[in-house]
Amino acid sequence: MKNYKKNLFSVTQKLFNIFICLVLVFSLTACEKEEAPKEYLGYYFFSVDVANTGLVHEEYSPKSKETDALIDEFIEKMSTQPKNSSKKQLLPQGVIIEDYSIDSNGNLTLYFNSAYTNTTGISEILMRAAIVKNLVQIPDIFAVQFYVSGQPLTDSNLNPIGLLTAADFIDNTGGETNYTQQVNLTLYFADSTGDALKSVPVKINYDSTMSVEESIITQLMKGPEEIKGIEEDNLKKTIPDKTKINKITIKDKTCYIDFSDDFLNKRSDISSLVAIYSVVNTLTELPNVDKVQFSIDGQQATLYNDTINFGTVFERNLDIVK
Repeated sequence: MKNYKKNLFSVTQKLFNIFICLVLVFSLTACEKEEAPKEYLGYYFFSVDVANTGLVHEEYSPKSKETDALIDEFIEKMSTQPKNSSKKQLLPQGVIIEDYSIDSNGNLTLYFNSAYTNTTGISEILMRAAIVKNLVQIPDIFAVQFYVSGQPLTDSNLNPIGLLTAADFIDNTGGETNYTQQVNLTLYFADSTGDALKSVPVKINYDSTMSVEESIITQLMKGPEEIKGIEEDNLKKTIPDKTKINKITIKDKTCYIDFSDDFLNKRSDISSLVAIYSVVNTLTELPNVDKVQFSIDGQQATLYNDTINFGTVFERNLDIVK
């Protein structure tokens, strides 16, 4: 009898232990299901980070449902200063979408005022990417194109950029958005005497990691030996070695370029005028640049090579071009 009770107790204990284990397994499974992230199927709002290096996004629940109302809501949000200090207002102050239209293929045309042209280089590319990514989420919108002052937005070759989709802007692992364009431009190197400039046509690819103006000066800094298909012996480099571009911006058709002080170490085999106007003439090849203003490490230098007024604004000079 004692053995029977002992065996019965042992069986009961085992069943109880199994029951407890099953409860724990189901509890853990339920917890895992509750904690598993769900795929987000709603809208995102894209903007540019304050460092101007890439796009950032957040989940967004619009109040509107209809296409036109959704477009209006996104435009209003893009024109509003965000509460989060890590993001900046997507459409800068003064930039206005005056109207828009949608064709039967779902192509949305945005009509901007002239203030759009005040944003250039990487800032413009990132802004454009965020605008497109925001609006193509709307079910009836397939692609977006930009008009400024009634004219199609163009690249540096004055070719219309045309319709854009989210696929035109590739997100890399760092969160940046790259948009590659090619531009045909002319660089100006010193001739064999060092007292005149020679023009060299080149094709330059640029994306959001570097503006077109920075790209062409970077190519100029590399020298003629980096360009295929030209007679290198007849050309000389114009920018001193170790020179760095600290900053380059364009405003009101004036390009402001800030070099490191290495730029002041003029190459001995070229003249001062050639050194300066190789940069000026190259930059004024851009359709949105008429003048160039130099600075050195953030400061305005008075003279270049003790001979030329370096504090002035320089315009294109073709008199020294052969």
